[in-house]
Amino acid sequence: MKHSKTLYFEIIDVPMGSVKEDENFLKIAIRKVDNLDLLPDEWQRFSLVVLPAGYSPLWSALLAEIHGRLGHFPDVVRLRPAKEEREKYEVAEILDLRDIRHQARAKR
Repeated sequence: MKHSKTLYFEIIDVPMGSVKEDENFLKIAIRKVDNLDLLPDEWQRFSLVVLPAGYSPLWSALLAEIHGRLGHFPDVVRLRPAKEEREKYEVAEILDLRDIRHQARAKR
């Protein structure tokens, strides 16, 4: 007997807009994550894969805020240019930051 599994996912686009260097990145990160409108219990059962884009200091603040709400790191998508068409991108890998952290802890 063949079983099929339906996968459900939702893409949540969080536009960052332009960020000024004199703005408080933590406040921006908190505001952006607050705008997702997830309740605390939803964060606990929410499976999240993120695609980092943009300015790395702001992304770092976002990652820290997401980690605090999830209780763990989300998985991260790494893209690369597609081989066939240089103007398109493809998923190169999904980085399991929890596993990376776990392996690194063994080295301390």
